[in-house]
Amino acid sequence: MISGIFGTRIMAGLSTLFNAMALNLALIVTSLPLITAPVAVSSASAALDRWRHDGEDRVIRQFIVEFGDRWSLRSTLGAGVPMAAAALGLAEVRHFARQPSVAGRTGLCLGAGALLITLAALCYVFQLTAGRPGLSPVDVWSASARLAVRNLLVAGPLSAIPIAGVAILAARDPGVLLLGLPVFLLHALKLIARPGLRRAERAGLLLAREPRKAVGRNHL
Repeated sequence: MISGIFGTRIMAGLSTLFNAMALNLALIVTSLPLITAPVAVSSASAALDRWRHDGEDRVIRQFIVEFGDRWSLRSTLGAGVPMAAAALGLAEVRHFARQPSVAGRTGLCLGAGALLITLAALCYVFQLTAGRPGLSPVDVWSASARLAVRNLLVAGPLSAIPIAGVAILAARDPGVLLLGLPVFLLHALKLIARPGLRRAERAGLLLAREPRKAVGRNHL
C-alpha cells in the first residue's frame, strides 16, 4: 500500500518535471527570434494557468494553441513593451553604476527606482495577458502600473530577486536556461502577482476573471 502511494507520487513528480522541461524548451525555442518572445511568454503563462486551474497537463499542445490564438500585434505590444522597458531600465542602471559622479549616483537611484516598478509591473502584465487576452495593450499597461505602485513594497523586491538570480546564472552559463529556469521564473512572477490581483478584484478595481470552461484532466 505504502509502496503504491510512493510509486504514484514519484510518477506524478516525474510527469510534472517532464511537462515543466518541455514547456521550458518550447518557450526558449519560440523566443529565439526575439520579436516572438512576448507572445511566447504570454502563451506559456496561459498554458501554466490551464495546467494549474483545469488540470490540462498536455502543456505543449496547450502552448501551441495559445501561441496561435495570441499571435497578433496586440499581444506582442501587451507584453513586449514592458519587457523592452525592463531591458532598457537594466541597461540604464548598468550605465549609471559606472559613473562615480553626483549626476551618476542620482541617475542610478532614479533608474533603480523606475526599474523596480517596471519589474513589479511585469508580474501583473504576465497575469493579465494570460487571463484576460481581450484587454488592449494600453489597458494592460495602465492596470499593471497601478498594481505595481500599490504593491511596490512587496511585489518590487520579490520580483527583483528571482529575475536577478536567473540573469546572473544565465550570464555565467546560458546553458542553465535549459534546466527550466525561464518557466520557473515565469511561475514565480505569476505567484507574486496573484495576491495583488485578488485584492484588486475584490475592491472592484479590475474586472473579475473570465470564467473558464470545464476541462477534464488529460494526460500525455
